[in-house]
Amino acid sequence: MGSPQFAADVLAGIVEKHDVVCVVTQPDTLAGRGHQIHMSPVKQFALEHQIPVLQPQKISAEADLLEKYHPDIIVTCAFGQILRQNVLDAAPHGVINVHGSLLPRYRGAAPVQWAVINGEKQTGVTILQTELGLDSGPMICSASLEIQPAATAGEVLHAMVPIGIQALLQALDEIEKGTAKFVPQNPKLVTMSPMLNKAMAKIDWCKKAVDLVNFVRGLNPWPIAYFNLNQELVKVYVASAVDSNVKTKPGTIVSCDARNGLVIACGEGALRIESLQLPGKKIISGKDFCNGRDLRAMVLE
Repeated sequence: MGSPQFAADVLAGIVEKHDVVCVVTQPDTLAGRGHQIHMSPVKQFALEHQIPVLQPQKISAEADLLEKYHPDIIVTCAFGQILRQNVLDAAPHGVINVHGSLLPRYRGAAPVQWAVINGEKQTGVTILQTELGLDSGPMICSASLEIQPAATAGEVLHAMVPIGIQALLQALDEIEKGTAKFVPQNPKLVTMSPMLNKAMAKIDWCKKAVDLVNFVRGLNPWPIAYFNLNQELVKVYVASAVDSNVKTKPGTIVSCDARNGLVIACGEGALRIESLQLPGKKIISGKDFCNGRDLRAMVLE
Protein backbone atom coordinates (compact mmCIF):
# COMPACT_ATOMS: atom_id res chain seq x y z
CA MET A 1 0.00 0.00 0.00
CA GLY A 2 1.61 3.24 -1.17
CA SER A 3 1.35 6.12 -3.60
CA PRO A 4 4.34 8.43 -4.39
CA GLN A 5 7.62 7.71 -6.17
CA PHE A 6 9.39 6.77 -2.93
CA ALA A 7 6.80 4.03 -2.37
CA ALA A 8 7.14 2.87 -5.98
CA ASP A 9 10.91 2.58 -5.55
CA VAL A 10 10.41 0.51 -2.39
CA LEU A 11 7.87 -1.66 -4.22
CA ALA A 12 10.48 -2.29 -6.92
CA GLY A 13 12.78 -3.63 -4.21
CA ILE A 14 10.08 -5.91 -2.79
CA VAL A 15 9.20 -7.58 -6.10
CA GLU A 16 12.82 -8.65 -6.51
CA LYS A 17 12.51 -10.94 -3.47
CA HIS A 18 8.80 -11.52 -2.79
CA ASP A 19 5.53 -12.26 -4.53
CA VAL A 20 3.40 -9.11 -4.45
CA VAL A 21 -0.18 -10.33 -4.94
CA CYS A 22 -1.85 -6.91 -4.93
CA VAL A 23 -1.16 -3.19 -4.72
CA VAL A 24 -3.41 -0.63 -3.03
CA THR A 25 -2.89 3.02 -3.96
CA GLN A 26 -4.72 6.33 -3.98
CA PRO A 27 -7.41 6.94 -6.64
CA ASP A 28 -6.41 8.60 -9.90
CA THR A 29 -6.62 12.38 -10.07
CA LEU A 30 -7.12 14.93 -12.84
CA ALA A 31 -4.09 17.15 -13.38
CA GLY A 32 -2.97 19.92 -15.73
CA ARG A 33 -4.91 22.26 -17.97
CA GLY A 34 -6.24 19.38 -20.04
CA HIS A 35 -7.47 17.53 -16.95
CA GLN A 36 -5.38 14.52 -17.85
CA ILE A 37 -5.80 11.43 -15.70
CA HIS A 38 -2.84 11.17 -13.32
CA MET A 39 -1.93 7.78 -11.85
CA SER A 40 0.26 7.40 -8.77
CA PRO A 41 3.80 6.14 -9.40
CA VAL A 42 2.90 2.99 -7.45
CA LYS A 43 0.01 2.26 -9.80
CA GLN A 44 2.19 2.87 -12.85
CA PHE A 45 4.79 0.40 -11.55
CA ALA A 46 2.14 -2.19 -10.70
CA LEU A 47 0.55 -2.04 -14.14
CA GLU A 48 3.96 -2.39 -15.81
CA HIS A 49 4.56 -5.55 -13.76
CA GLN A 50 1.07 -7.03 -14.13
CA ILE A 51 0.24 -6.65 -10.43
CA PRO A 52 -3.48 -6.23 -9.58
CA VAL A 53 -4.32 -2.70 -8.37
CA LEU A 54 -7.01 -1.55 -5.92
CA GLN A 55 -7.86 2.15 -5.56
CA PRO A 56 -10.59 2.61 -2.95
CA GLN A 57 -11.24 6.06 -1.51
CA LYS A 58 -10.74 4.46 1.91
CA ILE A 59 -9.39 0.93 2.11
CA SER A 60 -10.65 0.63 5.68
CA ALA A 61 -14.20 0.97 4.35
CA GLU A 62 -13.60 -1.73 1.73
CA ALA A 63 -11.20 -4.09 3.49
CA ASP A 64 -13.12 -7.08 2.13
CA LEU A 65 -11.47 -6.34 -1.24
CA LEU A 66 -8.28 -7.82 0.19
CA GLU A 67 -9.80 -11.19 1.07
CA LYS A 68 -9.45 -12.81 -2.35
CA TYR A 69 -5.71 -12.09 -2.41
CA HIS A 70 -5.00 -13.91 0.91
CA PRO A 71 -1.95 -11.76 1.80
CA ASP A 72 0.55 -13.11 4.34
CA ILE A 73 1.58 -9.59 5.28
CA ILE A 74 0.82 -6.02 4.22
CA VAL A 75 3.53 -3.39 3.71
CA THR A 76 2.68 0.32 3.74
CA CYS A 77 4.93 3.11 2.51
CA ALA A 78 3.73 6.72 2.19
CA PHE A 79 0.20 5.44 1.58
CA GLY A 80 -1.72 8.48 2.76
CA GLN A 81 -4.64 6.72 4.43
CA ILE A 82 -5.30 5.89 8.09
CA LEU A 83 -5.86 2.15 8.56
CA ARG A 84 -8.53 0.76 10.86
CA GLN A 85 -8.29 -2.53 12.72
CA ASN A 86 -10.09 -4.46 9.97
CA VAL A 87 -7.15 -3.77 7.62
CA LEU A 88 -4.56 -4.47 10.31
CA ASP A 89 -6.20 -7.90 10.77
CA ALA A 90 -6.46 -8.66 7.03
CA ALA A 91 -3.17 -10.60 6.93
CA PRO A 92 -1.80 -13.22 9.39
CA HIS A 93 1.36 -11.16 10.01
CA GLY A 94 -0.50 -7.85 10.10
CA VAL A 95 0.85 -4.63 8.61
CA ILE A 96 4.36 -3.22 8.69
CA ASN A 97 5.32 0.28 7.64
CA VAL A 98 8.38 1.84 6.00
CA HIS A 99 8.78 5.18 7.81
CA GLY A 100 11.30 7.86 6.78
CA SER A 101 12.80 8.70 10.18
CA LEU A 102 14.58 7.18 13.13
CA LEU A 103 11.55 6.65 15.32
CA PRO A 104 10.26 7.75 17.74
CA ARG A 105 11.48 11.07 16.30
CA TYR A 106 9.43 12.60 13.51
CA ARG A 107 6.27 10.54 13.57
CA GLY A 108 3.70 11.73 11.05
CA ALA A 109 3.23 12.66 7.42
CA ALA A 110 6.42 14.56 6.51
CA PRO A 111 9.38 13.18 8.51
CA VAL A 112 12.07 13.81 5.90
CA GLN A 113 10.94 17.34 5.17
CA TRP A 114 10.83 18.38 8.83
CA ALA A 115 14.20 16.79 9.54
CA VAL A 116 15.69 18.98 6.80
CA ILE A 117 13.76 22.08 7.89
CA ASN A 118 15.03 21.61 11.45
CA GLY A 119 18.63 21.30 10.28
CA GLU A 120 19.12 17.69 11.35
CA LYS A 121 22.42 16.10 10.38
CA GLN A 122 21.07 12.55 10.38
CA THR A 123 17.85 10.73 9.59
CA GLY A 124 17.01 7.21 8.52
CA VAL A 125 14.35 4.58 7.94
CA THR A 126 12.46 2.58 10.54
CA ILE A 127 10.42 -0.55 9.83
CA LEU A 128 7.64 -0.85 12.39
CA GLN A 129 4.54 -2.87 13.09
CA THR A 130 1.48 -0.75 12.34
CA GLU A 131 -1.10 -0.28 15.08
CA LEU A 132 -4.00 2.15 15.46
CA GLY A 133 -1.79 4.99 16.77
CA LEU A 134 0.12 7.27 14.38
CA ASP A 135 3.51 5.60 13.72
CA SER A 136 3.44 4.39 17.33
CA GLY A 137 3.90 0.65 16.85
CA PRO A 138 6.91 -1.42 17.91
CA MET A 139 10.05 -1.17 15.78
CA ILE A 140 11.54 -4.14 13.94
CA CYS A 141 14.72 -2.60 12.52
CA SER A 142 16.15 0.71 11.32
CA ALA A 143 18.94 2.16 9.18
CA SER A 144 20.64 5.56 9.46
CA LEU A 145 21.40 8.11 6.76
CA GLU A 146 23.57 11.24 6.91
CA ILE A 147 21.87 14.38 5.59
CA GLN A 148 24.25 16.24 3.31
CA PRO A 149 24.51 19.99 4.14
CA ALA A 150 22.94 21.23 0.89
CA ALA A 151 20.56 18.33 0.22
CA THR A 152 16.90 19.07 -0.44
CA ALA A 153 14.13 16.92 1.04
CA GLY A 154 13.68 15.32 -2.37
CA GLU A 155 17.35 14.41 -2.57
CA VAL A 156 17.29 12.94 0.94
CA LEU A 157 14.24 10.84 0.03
CA HIS A 158 16.06 9.57 -3.06
CA ALA A 159 19.12 8.64 -0.98
CA MET A 160 16.83 6.90 1.49
CA VAL A 161 15.47 4.39 -1.04
CA PRO A 162 18.28 1.79 -0.96
CA ILE A 163 18.57 1.73 2.83
CA GLY A 164 14.78 1.59 3.12
CA ILE A 165 14.61 -1.41 0.80
CA GLN A 166 17.44 -3.15 2.66
CA ALA A 167 15.79 -2.58 6.05
CA LEU A 168 12.39 -3.74 4.77
CA LEU A 169 13.77 -6.93 3.24
CA GLN A 170 15.59 -7.63 6.50
CA ALA A 171 12.35 -7.19 8.46
CA LEU A 172 10.37 -9.40 6.07
CA ASP A 173 13.04 -12.09 6.31
CA GLU A 174 13.05 -12.00 10.11
CA ILE A 175 9.24 -12.09 10.29
CA GLU A 176 9.15 -15.05 7.89
CA LYS A 177 11.73 -16.92 9.99
CA GLY A 178 10.04 -16.00 13.26
CA THR A 179 13.14 -14.23 14.57
CA ALA A 180 11.88 -10.63 14.41
CA LYS A 181 12.11 -8.62 17.63
CA PHE A 182 9.46 -5.94 18.14
CA VAL A 183 10.92 -3.14 20.26
CA PRO A 184 8.51 -0.60 21.84
CA GLN A 185 9.14 3.08 21.18
CA ASN A 186 10.17 5.36 24.03
CA PRO A 187 7.24 7.80 24.43
CA LYS A 188 9.53 10.40 26.04
CA LEU A 189 11.48 10.78 22.77
CA VAL A 190 8.50 11.28 20.45
CA THR A 191 8.48 14.27 18.09
CA MET A 192 6.01 14.95 15.30
CA SER A 193 6.21 15.95 11.63
CA PRO A 194 2.86 17.44 10.60
CA MET A 195 1.61 17.45 7.04
CA LEU A 196 2.97 20.16 4.74
CA ASN A 197 0.79 22.65 2.88
CA LYS A 198 1.27 25.63 0.57
CA ALA A 199 0.14 28.13 3.19
CA MET A 200 3.08 27.36 5.49
CA ALA A 201 5.62 27.78 2.68
CA LYS A 202 5.80 31.58 2.85
CA ILE A 203 9.22 32.83 3.97
CA ASP A 204 9.29 34.69 7.29
CA TRP A 205 12.14 37.18 6.94
CA CYS A 206 12.29 37.67 10.72
CA LYS A 207 13.91 34.25 11.07
CA LYS A 208 17.65 33.58 10.93
CA ALA A 209 19.14 33.23 7.46
CA VAL A 210 20.64 29.82 8.30
CA ASP A 211 17.21 28.57 9.36
CA LEU A 212 15.63 29.87 6.17
CA VAL A 213 18.20 27.98 4.10
CA ASN A 214 17.00 24.78 5.75
CA PHE A 215 13.39 25.88 5.29
CA VAL A 216 13.94 26.25 1.54
CA ARG A 217 15.71 22.86 1.36
CA GLY A 218 12.97 21.11 3.32
CA LEU A 219 10.15 22.39 1.09
CA ASN A 220 11.87 21.34 -2.14
CA PRO A 221 10.38 19.68 -4.23
CA TRP A 222 7.00 20.47 -2.60
CA PRO A 223 5.37 22.79 -1.71
CA ILE A 224 8.37 25.13 -2.45
CA ALA A 225 9.17 28.14 -0.28
CA TYR A 226 8.07 31.51 -1.62
CA PHE A 227 7.87 35.26 -1.04
CA ASN A 228 5.73 38.01 -2.56
CA LEU A 229 7.24 40.65 -4.84
CA ASN A 230 4.97 43.36 -6.27
CA GLN A 231 1.99 41.07 -5.68
CA GLU A 232 3.66 38.20 -7.55
CA LEU A 233 4.48 34.91 -5.86
CA VAL A 234 8.17 34.10 -6.30
CA LYS A 235 9.17 30.48 -5.63
CA VAL A 236 12.59 29.86 -4.08
CA TYR A 237 14.32 26.57 -4.92
CA VAL A 238 17.83 27.15 -3.57
CA ALA A 239 19.17 29.73 -1.12
CA SER A 240 22.32 30.33 0.90
CA ALA A 241 23.14 32.28 4.06
CA VAL A 242 25.30 35.39 3.78
CA ASP A 243 27.32 36.85 6.63
CA SER A 244 25.91 40.33 6.87
CA ASN A 245 26.36 43.14 9.36
CA VAL A 246 23.61 45.15 7.71
CA LYS A 247 21.26 46.39 10.41
CA THR A 248 18.06 46.86 8.50
CA LYS A 249 14.47 45.70 8.64
CA PRO A 250 14.02 41.97 7.87
CA GLY A 251 12.76 41.55 4.32
CA THR A 252 14.75 44.49 2.97
CA ILE A 253 16.51 43.80 -0.32
CA VAL A 254 20.13 44.73 0.37
CA SER A 255 21.52 43.62 -3.00
CA CYS A 256 20.10 43.10 -6.47
CA ASP A 257 22.83 43.04 -9.09
CA ALA A 258 24.65 40.67 -11.40
CA ARG A 259 27.66 40.48 -9.08
CA ASN A 260 26.07 39.76 -5.70
CA GLY A 261 22.71 38.47 -6.84
CA LEU A 262 19.51 38.87 -4.86
CA VAL A 263 20.27 39.25 -1.15
CA ILE A 264 17.58 39.90 1.45
CA ALA A 265 17.99 40.89 5.09
CA CYS A 266 16.74 38.46 7.72
CA GLY A 267 16.24 38.56 11.47
CA GLU A 268 19.87 37.46 11.68
CA GLY A 269 22.17 37.55 8.66
CA ALA A 270 20.92 37.70 5.08
CA LEU A 271 19.64 35.23 2.52
CA ARG A 272 20.98 34.99 -1.02
CA ILE A 273 18.42 33.59 -3.44
CA GLU A 274 20.36 31.24 -5.70
CA SER A 275 17.46 29.85 -7.74
CA LEU A 276 13.92 31.16 -8.17
CA GLN A 277 10.85 31.09 -10.39
CA LEU A 278 8.31 33.76 -11.32
CA PRO A 279 4.71 32.74 -12.14
CA GLY A 280 4.51 31.04 -15.53
CA LYS A 281 8.27 31.32 -16.08
CA LYS A 282 11.17 28.87 -15.98
CA ILE A 283 13.52 28.51 -13.02
CA ILE A 284 16.43 30.97 -13.21
CA SER A 285 19.37 31.99 -11.06
CA GLY A 286 19.10 34.88 -8.64
CA LYS A 287 21.77 36.76 -10.60
CA ASP A 288 19.85 36.38 -13.86
CA PHE A 289 16.75 37.64 -12.09
CA CYS A 290 18.61 40.78 -11.06
CA ASN A 291 19.57 41.69 -14.62
CA GLY A 292 17.71 44.89 -15.48
CA ARG A 293 16.12 45.17 -12.05
CA ASP A 294 17.07 47.56 -9.26
CA LEU A 295 15.10 46.51 -6.19
CA ARG A 296 17.50 47.70 -3.50
CA ALA A 297 15.88 49.01 -0.34
CA MET A 298 12.53 47.47 -1.23
CA VAL A 299 10.97 45.71 1.75
CA LEU A 300 9.31 42.37 0.99
CA GLU A 301 6.12 41.22 2.66
